[in-house]
Amino acid sequence: MKEPNTNELHRRTLVKSLLWRLIGIVWTWIGAYLILLFIPPSRQSAALIATLIVVYHHSTRMIMYYVYERIWASIAWGRSTSPCPMTRKEKVLWAFGTVAALTLLFLLLLEIQPNIDEEKRSAQFFSPQSTTLPT
Repeated sequence: MKEPNTNELHRRTLVKSLLWRLIGIVWTWIGAYLILLFIPPSRQSAALIATLIVVYHHSTRMIMYYVYERIWASIAWGRSTSPCPMTRKEKVLWAFGTVAALTLLFLLLLEIQPNIDEEKRSAQFFSPQSTTLPT
């Protein structure tokens, strides 16, 4: 039997994404904490800890994502049975928001880049490897 064609509204996708990210952060933090707690200090190494965290994270998240999506499939909120194309106003707002976000990112990069360059110069100036002072 064919399922009816439904579209997911943007707000539903946004809520699902944010909720999944929050669950992921908490789940990874708990797992990493427990891994660090149960490995004796004499056996701790960065490679071992990183490997255990990656194995834990990816093996458990696969199962969690399946369950998460099945739960969301049973929730009707945020679905539309007919496609609703963006209105002219929504298109203009979307374009304006995109341009504004890109402009903000560009301006931040212009503001931050000189600070990064200055920190690099000061780090080179004070590094113990340099034997001569720059003039």
